[in-house]
Amino acid sequence: MSKIEFINKYIEKCDNAINLNNSQKAKELQKEIIGIFQSEITDIKNGLDNYSGLGLYDINFEVNYIADIKLLREKLLNYVENINEEKEKREYELELARFKQQNISANAEVISNQSVTTNYETSITNTIELINNISNEKLSDNDKKTLQEYIYTLDGIKNTKDKNKFWEKTKDVLHFLADKCADAAIAILPYIISGLN
Repeated sequence: MSKIEFINKYIEKCDNAINLNNSQKAKELQKEIIGIFQSEITDIKNGLDNYSGLGLYDINFEVNYIADIKLLREKLLNYVENINEEKEKREYELELARFKQQNISANAEVISNQSVTTNYETSITNTIELINNISNEKLSDNDKKTLQEYIYTLDGIKNTKDKNKFWEKTKDVLHFLADKCADAAIAILPYIISGLN
C-alpha cells in the first residue's frame, strides 16, 4: 500500500463518519488520525474544536466532532496534494539531471589538452578524481572533502541497492551543490544518475 493509498483510506473513513453524522465515530477517528499524522502534518490540531481550549472557559461548550473531522479530512487532502507536488518536483529534478548528464556526454570538450571521451565513466574513482581536479578557486579543499564523503556514503548505499535511501541522500548532495560551481555538479551528477538507474 502506497502512502497516498494509506491516507486515502483515512479520507474515506472521514467521509463515512460525516455521512453517518456520527459524533462518537468522528471523535474516535479524530484521535486515530492525529495519532498517526501529527508528526507529518504541521499544526494538525490547529482549528479543531477539541483542541481549542474553549471547554475550559465555557462549561456549556460542546465539541463539534463532525466539524473537526471535516477539517481533518481537508488537511489530509492537502497532505496528498503536497505529496503529489513533491513527487512531481523530484521527477522534474531527476529528468533535469538526466538531461544535464546527456548534455555532458554529448558536449565533451578538451580539458587541459586532454580529450574527454563521450564514454563518460561513472566509477567512484573517476568521480573523486574529477572532484580533485577542480581548481581551488572554484571549489575549496573543504568542499572537495565534503563531496568526497558524500560520494563514499552514496557508494555504500548504492551497493545495498536501496534506491529510496540513495535518493534521500542524493537530495542532501544536490542541496550542497546548489551554491557550488558547475564543475562540481558536472563531476558528481553522472555518478548520482548511475545510482538511480
